[in-house]
Amino acid sequence: MSGIGVTQLGNTFFAEVTNVDLKLPLDDQTFFEIHGAFMKHGVLLFARQHLSDEEQVAFSFRFGPLEDDLIDPSQHIARMSNLNENGSLKDPEARDQLFLQANQQWHSDSTFLAAPAKISILSGHKIPPEGGETQWADLSAAWQALPAERQAELDGLIVEHDFQRSRRKTGHNFTEQERKQWLPLPHPLVRRHEETGQKALYVGSQAEHIIGMPEEEGAALIAELIALTTQDQFTYTHPWTEGDLVIWDNRRVNHRGR
Repeated sequence: MSGIGVTQLGNTFFAEVTNVDLKLPLDDQTFFEIHGAFMKHGVLLFARQHLSDEEQVAFSFRFGPLEDDLIDPSQHIARMSNLNENGSLKDPEARDQLFLQANQQWHSDSTFLAAPAKISILSGHKIPPEGGETQWADLSAAWQALPAERQAELDGLIVEHDFQRSRRKTGHNFTEQERKQWLPLPHPLVRRHEETGQKALYVGSQAEHIIGMPEEEGAALIAELIALTTQDQFTYTHPWTEGDLVIWDNRRVNHRGR
């Protein structure tokens, strides 16, 4: 292999990787190149790979230990679908669909955990004829665009993330056991990426309030920062093709489904 190809598609991030077949075991040099592109661009598209679940899991393990699925802890694959097994559409008011609809809000994965997911990987198996895109927002570029004075005001603040907050907006009702299981957790409003050293805002739909700040003032700040990070200059929208695989860095980007 003569090396992978990398083409940046977004203004500040998001690139497509070519000249690699993820169905095959990756040699160390190829993975080194993929990892380098990932650290540079934050989100990578591998078009039309058509990976099986087993092949996706094998690729995922190259980046580190995997997080268990919330619904079925025995699985490393989480299903994001509005289709029944027979191919018919699910009731959009069904409990599992209300749960998934929260993914249409800007968020970073598993912020409700003390150690949130560093990386997420998504494959497109069944693609709607129109719509269904995924959007990403570059939180690092948004941070860098802030004046130094504003950065100094924000750096050091702590924001409480509540998994239930984003789900309540869709009408999803948590059981008593779930409410006890998924409690709010504090995280820095500004995080430093442990591999690149770059700072990024850490705020999304699960950000409940700023600790030590009046509720209304904190809510206004969260809304202000989400609006900043989702400006067109910091976002990229991917229209899926069947078989596409996208990997993104939760330490740098937010995302949402459409």
